[in-house]
Amino acid sequence: MVEDQPTRIARRNCSLGRSVAIALIVSVALAGVQARAQCSSLASYAQLAPTPINIIVNEQILAVANRSDVVGAMQVWGELTSCIVKLNIETKVDVVGSQTEIRRRILDSKVDLLVLDSMQFTKLSDAGLLDGVAVTSNAGHPSLYTYLLLVDQQTTSLAQLHSKRAVFYATTGSSASLAWMATLLAKEHLGKIETFFGPSEISNKATSCILPLFFGRVQACIISRLDWDLVKEMNPQLGSKIKILAESRPVLESVTAMPKRLIPHRQQIIDSLLTMHNYPAGNQILSLVKSGPMIPYRPEYIESTRLFWEEYVLTLTPAERLVRNDSEQSIVPKQFGQTNGVLNNFEAIH
Repeated sequence: MVEDQPTRIARRNCSLGRSVAIALIVSVALAGVQARAQCSSLASYAQLAPTPINIIVNEQILAVANRSDVVGAMQVWGELTSCIVKLNIETKVDVVGSQTEIRRRILDSKVDLLVLDSMQFTKLSDAGLLDGVAVTSNAGHPSLYTYLLLVDQQTTSLAQLHSKRAVFYATTGSSASLAWMATLLAKEHLGKIETFFGPSEISNKATSCILPLFFGRVQACIISRLDWDLVKEMNPQLGSKIKILAESRPVLESVTAMPKRLIPHRQQIIDSLLTMHNYPAGNQILSLVKSGPMIPYRPEYIESTRLFWEEYVLTLTPAERLVRNDSEQSIVPKQFGQTNGVLNNFEAIH
């Protein structure tokens, strides 16, 4: 049977997804080999007293890279850091989803380094528990994302998308794209995502958002500007059928932080984060999160992000806010935070 072009593209995207997963596993393994090779000339570090570093990776950032990849990458980072700062680093990495648990470990001095999504970091830093130390970068600038609502050339208003199909591009479990759309709908008094849109789904692949829109299989795609620009650069014809209907304020996806308490070798640990890109193993780790060099955190980086999430919280009912504050669960409904999950239990688009 002869496949049509959209079917061929969907099949190719599935193969690409498997290839990316394999590439990530190979990337972590290669980084470990490189880190150990770089340490071979500095083996004396292993004779030093161990310096334990307890690391928490916030579960909400695990949409692009899976749990084992991230844990493995942080362990490799510990080996690399031993070489960079000449300490015998021993890392213990935990993936934690509950903010209550993260808060407890900070207060009990049971964590030294945290990799958090911006929503969790904002709440914990505003509570005076954390200092931001580093953020991922793109071309030397902090990885701030703006989200776009892409539609076909005939669509002129958000209201026209009622009962239409959409794909939400989610790069992290906190699903900023969905939070922004909820905010946009509330501002225009159009209801909730789950009742406004028709059969829709979430994807962590940019092409799985853009191509269905291009071929008319969905009527809206919510994606980051960075990914839209990259895909459009490779496929200029996309711009002839797709336009931007709305754009979000910038939002920071993640922050690497440390508790405010005194931590041994604090500055050396921070310096290792900021210089890891100078080492092949460090670059392999950064490739997992699609980042350039880590750069120092600055408070102004979070201001737009704070407003982004505050606007979303205003869309919640008092009961929803109470649940969020009591349980510390992600403010995005659970079904929206699942990579390649389907909204409203409708059939998948592909």
